[in-house]
Amino acid sequence: MTPEQKLALMLTADTPKVPDRVFVAEVARRVALRRAIMTVLALVPWAVAAAALLWALRPAVAKLSGELASTLVPALGPGVATVALAGAALAGALLVDPGLRRRVGRVAFGAR
Repeated sequence: MTPEQKLALMLTADTPKVPDRVFVAEVARRVALRRAIMTVLALVPWAVAAAALLWALRPAVAKLSGELASTLVPALGPGVATVALAGAALAGALLVDPGLRRRVGRVAFGAR
């Protein structure tokens, strides 16, 4: 047997394997989970900074809130309550129904 024949025999014996779809799906899930965790962790410093800023501005906001409460609260009260209720209902629906979550994701982030 010549070296070329040996090489051809070795190359034909090693046929390409079919990718394991379960393995690929599990790796994709882990990568997505890691990205989600890293995104949340990247937002933590911003949340801490916002909390510190709001804590520092609390005395000024408390002073202004007494003056603004008499004019803004009656006008914004029903509207703010309606928006908050609608947001809570949407959040609850997204948590309960995975199909709705997929549809909203496609609409919000584009079809893939």
